[in-house]
Amino acid sequence: MYPPLFIKWQDRNNTGVPVIDEQHRGIVSIINSFYYLTEKGMCDDALCSFISKTIKNYSRIHFLTEERILKAAEYPDLEKHIESHKCLTKETERVERNTLDDKDHRLLLNFLKKWWIEHINEQDMLYVPCLSEYGKRGD
Repeated sequence: MYPPLFIKWQDRNNTGVPVIDEQHRGIVSIINSFYYLTEKGMCDDALCSFISKTIKNYSRIHFLTEERILKAAEYPDLEKHIESHKCLTKETERVERNTLDDKDHRLLLNFLKKWWIEHINEQDMLYVPCLSEYGKRGD
């Protein structure tokens, strides 16, 4: 029997910006793959480290995309949002180190699930009205 998805994508997670939503789903997909491998006992420290690096690299691409879109839309809280991205990156690195030190991959899994869902459903949803207006302008 397959384990259930660790994070199930829901319509409420969508921002309405196709590239941002697709990137969010991509990150969630990587986290779900990490969960599957961990649950099946197939995730060693080397694979955990590789997955963590993959998430960090993909997150950099996502953050850059999101920040450029927010800048073009003249999002008034852009600097605050950029700071949240920097905090995620630093916190992910800290949790990854703890995960490898403690040999407990669930530390990183639980952190990633909590952070991404909170980031998408709380912080990212703050910019949705601004991007909705930007999209209507057709800039």
